[in-house]
Amino acid sequence: MAKKSLTLYPNQTAQMAAFGERIRLARLRRKLTTTLFAERMGVSRETLRRVENGDPTVAFASYLSALQTLGLAQDIDHLASEDVLGRKLQDASFVTKPKQSLASSKPKRTHDAITIAKTIQPNAPSLINQVLAKYKNKPPSNDQG
Repeated sequence: MAKKSLTLYPNQTAQMAAFGERIRLARLRRKLTTTLFAERMGVSRETLRRVENGDPTVAFASYLSALQTLGLAQDIDHLASEDVLGRKLQDASFVTKPKQSLASSKPKRTHDAITIAKTIQPNAPSLINQVLAKYKNKPPSNDQG
């Protein structure tokens, strides 16, 4: 199965190259040869060369191993530790809308009792009389008309 090619933006490529360069400079400050450093990392010299060039296809563990060998493993804890945008997005999701007053949340009456009674059973005059009587606060009449 063919490997997927990794596409990076130019600024990401530059960041990777700068990261590799910082690893190379840290190795040189410690006066470690590529052979000794690669051996301590547990990788080949070719992999070390790719790490120091900032090759994005090198396994992340190789970069971690380089930092560990240099005594800089704690630096990895600082990556993405301050998620300013994420926190703003999270805080924005907690903002609540102002609640409506109870008066405005009640449904508006669009029909009166007579219209409702006529639509329920148009051929039932006794039901209409009962609804009308209830609506007018009068007891229902017994005439079946």
